[in-house]
Amino acid sequence: MLVRNSPVSPRRPVNSTPETSAEAPSQAVAQAQTRPVSQDTFTGAASALQRTAKVGAAPAGNHGTLMREYLTGARPPPADFEQVMGYKPFAIQTKHGQRMQDPHGSASAPGKIGPDKEFDPAAKTHDYGYDLLRYYAKKGTPLGPEARKAADALFREDLFHYANDQKGLGNRIKFKAWAQIYATAVELNSRVQNHGPP
Repeated sequence: MLVRNSPVSPRRPVNSTPETSAEAPSQAVAQAQTRPVSQDTFTGAASALQRTAKVGAAPAGNHGTLMREYLTGARPPPADFEQVMGYKPFAIQTKHGQRMQDPHGSASAPGKIGPDKEFDPAAKTHDYGYDLLRYYAKKGTPLGPEARKAADALFREDLFHYANDQKGLGNRIKFKAWAQIYATAVELNSRVQNHGPP
């Protein structure tokens, strides 16, 4: 609420003459009329972005836990995620729990070396996690570094689950070696990017 007092006549100078005192009230009125009117800061001043930013704001709390909840389906995607990011994540059931996935994601190993097809489900979940980081960055409320660390940790976990589920010692050793390579490459890249949005 804006409260305006009526203009107050300026004090008559001590050494004023009757002529100057007669002019003083008319000058005060002229100054009051030309004085800029202060604007109400609660209406019209905020941009549309400022008014809607809180709608997509990152929830408070531990962003590592938040990321894991998103990736395991314990928390649904943000309401406008599909509109902002261009796809709707879908759920799959694995031996080690539910995972949410980016349908367009893939294991992006340079030159497609290693078991990229075998690691594809883990990569699609990881890609969804990185898209959540991008989503919140676009909304102007980026998630903290714990979120990216949690996405990378679940990726590592899923790769090693796949390796440990293999029959035969040779296959387990082979996939564990590749799991270590893939997970380490992702974690090093995250460090380079200071665990922020990719």
